[in-house]
Parts: sequence; C-alpha cells; structure tokens
Amino acid sequence: MSRRDTVKIYLHQTTSPYNIIDSSKSVIDSLTFRGIFKFYNTAPGTYYLAIKHFNSIETWSKSGGVPMTLSDTTFYDFTTSNSQAYGNNLKLKGGKYCIYGGNVNGDAIVDASDLSDVDNDSNAGLSGMYLRSDVNGDGFVDASDITIVDNNKSVVINRP
Repeated sequence: MSRRDTVKIYLHQTTSPYNIIDSSKSVIDSLTFRGIFKFYNTAPGTYYLAIKHFNSIETWSKSGGVPMTLSDTTFYDFTTSNSQAYGNNLKLKGGKYCIYGGNVNGDAIVDASDLSDVDNDSNAGLSGMYLRSDVNGDGFVDASDITIVDNNKSVVINRP
C-alpha cells in the first residue's frame, strides 16, 4: 500500500446466511496499516469481518469469527498471520500479510478480464488518484500493476 486508502468493513453473522449486521468505513494508514472502524448498530457477539477495498479481493476474518464486546476497542490484525483470514486468503509481502490486489472489475476473482483492463489502461498511459487499474496505488497504471494482477490470477473470495 503506497498511500492512505479507504476500506470498508462489514460485520456478518457467523451462521448461514451470514447476514450483514453493520458496516464501517475508515482510512487505512500506509505505514501502520491501521484504521479505526466504529460500529453503532450491533450488539456484542461474534462476527465475521469482511474487508472490501475498491480493487482488491474481499477478505473475511478467520473461521469462527471474531468476538467483539463493542463496549471498548476491539483489535483485529489481518497482517500478523495468514490464518487471520478465512481460508488463509492473505499474501505475505514485506513481512506483513496483505489482502490480494487486482480485482479491478469487482467480480470476486482476479482473472484475465482484470489483466486486460489494467493492460489497456497502461497502454493508454492513464494516471491519477484512485483509478481501479492502479493496483499498487502509485498514481500510474503501468507494468507494476500488470505484474500484481498477473501474479494474483485465480485468487477468489474465500468465505463461509
């Protein structure tokens, strides 16, 4: 993550059909990888946390969910272990576990259509903030973004 970026977290029930109970949006710091998420519409309990970012694979918290008291601060760190995500759906990069980037079209899988979108935008020389095809967030759509998508091909959402 090369810049501060907005992430949304959804709280889901831990039993099928895993309904959304609440959501919160926060800006994640590019150095600490931390954000403050406040949930106002839920009771204490155990929930799945689902991270959504505009060009990454949606990532759910570990199997069984996360206990939340909601009366104080609950910490959950996806970066410490692959097992922090449901189905171990994290990638080790620079000593931290990260969500997979490259789901440019938002269809729940990184595949050839995402690669095509990034390749086309790279050939067009697109630049600017918050382009879906700027996977690494550096403000330019280029070969580094193509490489990320290519390396993450076939990654899909893992959820209960």
